Amino acid sequence: MDFDCFYNREAERFTFLKVPEVLVDGGEFKGLSAEAIILYSMLLKRTGISFKNNWIDKEGRVFIYFTVEEIMRKRNISKPTVIKTLDELDIKKGIGLIERVRLGLGKPNIIYVKDFTSVFQVKENDFQKLKNFTSEVKDVDLRSKENELQEVKNVDRNYIENNKSKYSKRE
Repeated sequence: MDFDCFYNREAERFTFLKVPEVLVDGGEFKGLSAEAIILYSMLLKRTGISFKNNWIDKEGRVFIYFTVEEIMRKRNISKPTVIKTLDELDIKKGIGLIERVRLGLGKPNIIYVKDFTSVFQVKENDFQKLKNFTSEVKDVDLRSKENELQEVKNVDRNYIENNKSKYSKRE
């Protein structure tokens, strides 16, 4: 095959898949396969489209539809590979970047794509809990009588007393 170069603005005519760099080299996502990272990036793109189409549930969460067959066609991979990759991303069997909800009756599953950046954010609620916890700690004087060590009895027996030497044979 002989490929030609892009000229001028021709390079802008394509859409590209954005892969968050933290998924590739982030410690939290170290075990993800390349296939799972690409699929998750595709799911992220679909989430943006779903938001524009107002596919939002009663709780305000954006959801997508992406059937196994569609993924097979777009990624050119087998059904077992798609299922394995979805399981790798799923909240029940994998890392938790997606949550699948079965609708049954031949309908496609709803997929909630989780926000990968949420593991890096300190939530205000958690900060408030930490603040309350630290305010509950009493001011303790480490030299107080309550903190002195109590006298400990020596409960270790002498080995010689317990070795039953009168029953052992001597040479």
